[in-house]
Amino acid sequence: MDVRIPGAGVAKLCYARDLDLRVGYRVVVQTENGEFVGRVALTPRRREPYVQPYDILRVLTEEDEREEDANRELGREIRIEAQKLVRDHRVKDVAFIGCDVSLDGSYIEVKYETNGRPDLGAVRRGLERRYEARVLFKRFTFIERSSDIGGCDDCGVPLCCATWSGARSMGPVNVRLAKQQGVTPNDKIMGCCGEVKCCMRYEHDAYKEFKERAPFKNSVVTLEGKEGKVVDYSMVKDSVVVQFGPKRSERELVPLGRLVPENPSVVPADPEEWASPETPEAASEEEPEAPGDGPGEGS
Repeated sequence: MDVRIPGAGVAKLCYARDLDLRVGYRVVVQTENGEFVGRVALTPRRREPYVQPYDILRVLTEEDEREEDANRELGREIRIEAQKLVRDHRVKDVAFIGCDVSLDGSYIEVKYETNGRPDLGAVRRGLERRYEARVLFKRFTFIERSSDIGGCDDCGVPLCCATWSGARSMGPVNVRLAKQQGVTPNDKIMGCCGEVKCCMRYEHDAYKEFKERAPFKNSVVTLEGKEGKVVDYSMVKDSVVVQFGPKRSERELVPLGRLVPENPSVVPADPEEWASPETPEAASEEEPEAPGDGPGEGS
């Protein structure tokens, strides 16, 4: 299942084990940096893990909730102290935007924004001396802030990066992916974070597989004796748009299966659906000869 841990960016994949969990439940998660409190983002289901999942230790108890509230107050104090140390050490262009403390207080992660590459070593050592805990500074980008805050996109569902742990593990998302899918870069493909939406990367493999089976754009194909030029794709319908004449009205949406008989390199999504049935003449030719019907016999 996917669990949102505040300050951790995208939701994290976790083992649900035998716990009775629902979306919205608060749980204690064991991470490589200690125990943190998270909230269930997706319903548990059986699936193959694509990253090493975390372990869910238990549903949040009253004692855990008290410690979490105390750590939240401690985080605000640490952020103020970090800002003072930055000023004392004359480190410029750094803004601290959050602080997360593990449930036992042994690990502190301070989030910051900057346009440069500041040296925060002295600030980190000062915080470790004062709070006797391991301190890590993490630069928080706008993408991570967007997924941490959450919300809904213009498709009407919660942000993928806020609910699905695989949103950012599929690889880079950029304008090149949109162009390969035949989409003109515009505001509609840009997410709340200012980058290309994660769903463009999620759909990329399907478009890539379709293009490997379909004829190239501007190539000539034959359909029922007529030649035409491929001018566009319709991946959802497993079809291509073919222009058979000079006018736009002479374009036709043609399923890949209809192109197979005269264009051997084309492969439809379901070859069995487009398999040509045996003709009666072909079937009669393959029937074995009956005894006594061969040449020279019975005469």
